Amino acid sequence: MKQKKSLTPIKRLTIVGVGLIGGSFSRALRDASVVDEVIGYGRDLTNLSRAIELDLIDSGSTSLGDAVSDAEIVMLATPVGAMPALFEELKKYVSPDCIITDAGSVKLKIVEAARVSFNHSNISFIPGHPIAGRERSGVEAVAGDLFVGHNVILTPTLDTNVLALNRISEIWRATGASVMHMSPEQHDRILALTSHLPHMLAYALVELLAEQNESKDTSLQLAAGGFYDMSRVASSDSSMWRDICLLNRDELLIRLEEYQKVMDRLASLVRSKDGSGLEELFLRARTTRDRIEECSKVSIDRGSH
Repeated sequence: MKQKKSLTPIKRLTIVGVGLIGGSFSRALRDASVVDEVIGYGRDLTNLSRAIELDLIDSGSTSLGDAVSDAEIVMLATPVGAMPALFEELKKYVSPDCIITDAGSVKLKIVEAARVSFNHSNISFIPGHPIAGRERSGVEAVAGDLFVGHNVILTPTLDTNVLALNRISEIWRATGASVMHMSPEQHDRILALTSHLPHMLAYALVELLAEQNESKDTSLQLAAGGFYDMSRVASSDSSMWRDICLLNRDELLIRLEEYQKVMDRLASLVRSKDGSGLEELFLRARTTRDRIEECSKVSIDRGSH
């Protein structure tokens, strides 16, 4: 039986933004014993202190320069809107052999910003996005198994350092995730449909409920079951999703318009009392929905080999 190649431990990992994703990334790697030292960076000393108490990081700093000093890997787990400015700061402090990666939900604009900042330098940037998370954020929500059984998308470009790409791929696999590669453009196009649009629909659904003037309290009381399940992600971080919407605006607008067309078609079927048309649409949707788990399992199984 062929044995898997062991991962060379990370000597020093810096987490920029020690919250749910950054903290869970650190926790998973610490649990797998593949990182020697973890440094946290952030503006909130209380949060950094709590991360130390939870054994997510060994130490924390509010100085970016100090935090990334001698780091082998830097993980950016901040809202995507903050990353372009971070790139400009990081290039002043990181060593040439440092690998910078991220966990942002938008890739094309981030890749473009990194290319501008790191132009004519040897800094390796490996853009990534774990398709995992929770509606709650912060260090208290951290889970070492957050990425287990989930896909992580890396979006290399023609000028991506292959050795750095392989290193980050191996590190993500150590967290229990399956790694996929695609272009930044394809990522943003697909995620606009499968992630960004559903969040917009959840926010819109809850906004509709909030705007009810008559029997609002009763509506809130009865907003369980399907309504609660569909609106769960509306509890996500509002500033993070503001940035995602603006940075992936073009693709998101396309998906919103496509969704509006489907809603118009549904309204037309209801208006015309077309029962067979409604049932056909519902059956097609149910069949597609049943395939999601099947396709997801196939993807994870392939990535585990």
